[in-house]
Amino acid sequence: MTRFSSVYGTVTSVNPLETSALSHSCSLLISVMSQNLGEVKFVVHPDTYVLDQHTFEKGEPIIAIYDTQVPVPLIYPPQYSPIILAENDDGYLAMFDYFDENLLNTEETLKLNIPDSDFSELLLPNGQTFFYMPGNHYLFVLYMFTTRSIPAITTPDKVIVFCSQEE
Repeated sequence: MTRFSSVYGTVTSVNPLETSALSHSCSLLISVMSQNLGEVKFVVHPDTYVLDQHTFEKGEPIIAIYDTQVPVPLIYPPQYSPIILAENDDGYLAMFDYFDENLLNTEETLKLNIPDSDFSELLLPNGQTFFYMPGNHYLFVLYMFTTRSIPAITTPDKVIVFCSQEE
């Protein structure tokens, strides 16, 4: 089973997360009308990675990635804590997963074709360029098209490399 799942949809509201009447939380509650799950809420914490530090507004297309192994409250609509959020004006597909040295994800369903180390959209979470081949890391990948092969192969439009703390 996939550890990380993607939700595609449209932002219906952005509000501060209120845990009590006197609360001044640094977290947000973003409501999304998703294409396949219906209404979904995302609790966005200050440490949630947001691509390009985008500020979301009602009506915008969004991609949210959440960890399927994190417990969630049994409420409707479902409420997840995303690990990654991205604006999706261009209609991208997204994946967040560990990719091995051959740039193959853990379930062997997607293989990345990165032409060379000069690929311009190979970035670290802080927006700086990553100068090496990104294998053996967790990667957030935005792409438009794949082959119909198994595994599917894509040349991504943007790759964000999440290095471990030891690197």
